[in-house]
Amino acid sequence: MITLIEGDNFLNVPLTPNPVPVANLYGTVRDAATGLPLQGVTVEVGGVVTLTDASGAYSIIGLVPGSYEARFSKPGYQTVIY
Repeated sequence: MITLIEGDNFLNVPLTPNPVPVANLYGTVRDAATGLPLQGVTVEVGGVVTLTDASGAYSIIGLVPGSYEARFSKPGYQTVIY
């Protein structure tokens, strides 16, 4: 809160912080040769790590908007970095 004072007059002004914007990232990882979804791929973005589910889907929630490096890795496959 900020208090503005002019002579004997006081005005209290409440401050409301602006929420930090967030971004969510969703995707599906598929085998490049077969097009089939890949389960168990490690997806790393902005220090957040998750695994793809049985349908190859992943989600990373609550990223601060910006530029990130995305890393996709799974044993037996080449690691891909975007």
